[in-house]
Amino acid sequence: MCARPDFADPVAIVQLNGDLRHAHAELQSAKRAAHRLRIRFTVEEIARHAEPEILTTAHSTAVGLHEFFASIEQHVRQGASPAPDQESGLSEEQVREAIARVADYMREQRAHYRPTGVPLGPQHVAIMQAFFSPTLLASVRTVQLVNRRLGEVDIYGADKPAGYENLLEFTHMASVTFEDVVVFNEAITTRSLFHALVHAVQFEVLGLARYTELFVRAFLATRWRFNVPLEAHAFELESRFAANRTQGFSVHDEVQLWLTKRRY
Repeated sequence: MCARPDFADPVAIVQLNGDLRHAHAELQSAKRAAHRLRIRFTVEEIARHAEPEILTTAHSTAVGLHEFFASIEQHVRQGASPAPDQESGLSEEQVREAIARVADYMREQRAHYRPTGVPLGPQHVAIMQAFFSPTLLASVRTVQLVNRRLGEVDIYGADKPAGYENLLEFTHMASVTFEDVVVFNEAITTRSLFHALVHAVQFEVLGLARYTELFVRAFLATRWRFNVPLEAHAFELESRFAANRTQGFSVHDEVQLWLTKRRY
């Protein structure tokens, strides 16, 4: 039997949601196949001519899936509570203001750290070139903080509305990516660098304004960084990289796919 995941570990939650997204994609595919079947044949024709074993198995699978997700929905309803943004009473104007302030902060930090950043070394480039474009690897700069860490950033001061707590809390993060500049709180490892570069690709594909909007809105909806799809996807790709570093894949294509499917 598999060991039960430790949900005190944010990665376990990221993996759970990654598996759920995969299941959702497979179910959508099955739904399309069933729809094709429905429009081509009548129920009577299917019942009369289908191979009994296949029909019985399909029925059993559909019923089992319905019962499984229905039980989850029941737990959701039992523990339902008002949406976080409704609890805090945030207006659309306040949300937009937060997005603008975070975007300004990201620009300022990139401008601050870029001049002292260093290019990726040959060893890191050799490992990462199977996953990232040469252009991105050449443009990224890294900064290793010494005897200090990025902390919590308060973009509001004393006027901060309820709901923005820990929006930019960086103390416990291995690194923070400011577009094409990565600031590391801890020693740079291959895995932490990969994760940071995923965010650099997200910035490259989405642009600063869209990235910031998606991040802030998702954070306000979930109140936890690790549930933000931008972060969840970075952890998912990081886990895939860590599992097999010799099997290259395009992070740019993965990010573009999530954007096309509106997973962010």
